[in-house]
Amino acid sequence: MVDDENEQKKKILEAEEFYQKGLVYGKESDADRAIECWLKTVELNPNHFEGWYNLGNVYDIGKGDLELALGCWNKALELKPDDVDVLYNMGNAYREHKDYNKAIESYKKVVELNPEDHEGWNNMANAYSGKGEINQAIECWKKALEIKPDKDETWYNLGITYKELGEFDLAIDCCQKILEKYPNSYEVKRLLNAINEEKESA
Repeated sequence: MVDDENEQKKKILEAEEFYQKGLVYGKESDADRAIECWLKTVELNPNHFEGWYNLGNVYDIGKGDLELALGCWNKALELKPDDVDVLYNMGNAYREHKDYNKAIESYKKVVELNPEDHEGWNNMANAYSGKGEINQAIECWKKALEIKPDKDETWYNLGITYKELGEFDLAIDCCQKILEKYPNSYEVKRLLNAINEEKESA
């Protein structure tokens, strides 16, 4: 029995050594070696949350392999079902692969865990927008702005969306919100000019 316990402790320590080595390779952007180390980590200690989490990240970012990434992230979630970082990464990966429904599912879990997570609402809006469900996107952006009213990127996305819907006054309001803080923003001024031109010719 004692031998078993010692063996287990040894494995856990060894797993941690491989994990730390993997972090070094990760910093050097050596995806293959990082994967090698982290596979060793989770083999020696299947309950190593960070091992699974980072393995998912490196499969996604380093290798562009969504399937393997999701397998690892799901393992991480079995260990910590409420981990927002894992849910975010899953949502972002799904969104990049244009699987908007699954992306929305992941972001919904994020905002269920923390309704005040404005990035969760913002990302969900972007996923709805990608899917072409504009009204839901607008609702999520509004929610994000209730939580963080000074988020310029959200005002900008909302402004563009209102412009596309022909809601020119609402689009102008969004631009004004950003210009209050950044009166010289070239990008916002350009958007505002485009809105005004469309409004005049409408």
